[in-house]
Amino acid sequence: MVGKQMESGELALTMTSSAVEHEDSSKADSAQALERARAGDRAAFDELILCYQGRVLMTAWRLLGSKEDAQDAAQEVFLRLYRHLRRVDPKRPLLPWLYRLTVNVCHDLRRKRRGINAEAADRVDLASVAADPLAKMTRTEQKLLIARALETLTEKERAAVVLRDIEGLHTAEVASTLGSSEATVRSQISTARVKIKKFVDRWERKRL
Repeated sequence: MVGKQMESGELALTMTSSAVEHEDSSKADSAQALERARAGDRAAFDELILCYQGRVLMTAWRLLGSKEDAQDAAQEVFLRLYRHLRRVDPKRPLLPWLYRLTVNVCHDLRRKRRGINAEAADRVDLASVAADPLAKMTRTEQKLLIARALETLTEKERAAVVLRDIEGLHTAEVASTLGSSEATVRSQISTARVKIKKFVDRWERKRL
């Protein structure tokens, strides 16, 4: 079933919180599933999709700002995983590899489809960047404001801050994922946080 889906480029990926929860509860089994998938077990590849689709979809959504584009990106990520299973080291965690692939795929898509919308901020919690203004806003207002703030960032800054502040990766993990140095990532995250705070502050002054 999965083989046919992968060959035709069709994957049933669902962007739900339950998908992320399933991922968190299934990580212990993912290494075994990867081993079986590498040996040609298509059911095992289904398990990998179920385990990681939530994280891949949500990361792509935050980077691209569109559910539709995120679906396309996630499909491409898993297509590439399927094609290159033999290159994946089963002794190393799969998620960092998927993060890196997701960032690369999103970069390619953004070159084709410019723009970002308010959906990019779903589940984003950057209240620590500008706590007082955001704390006074409704969740919908927060999402709109943060989405607009993310638009002010460069692509590299957005990727760094999404992986660090939203996905919760350590700086070293972000650097590895983006193929950059920790110093560069720290600089990008710092710059991104300053830009977001300035944007929120400007919005707050206009609102008064």
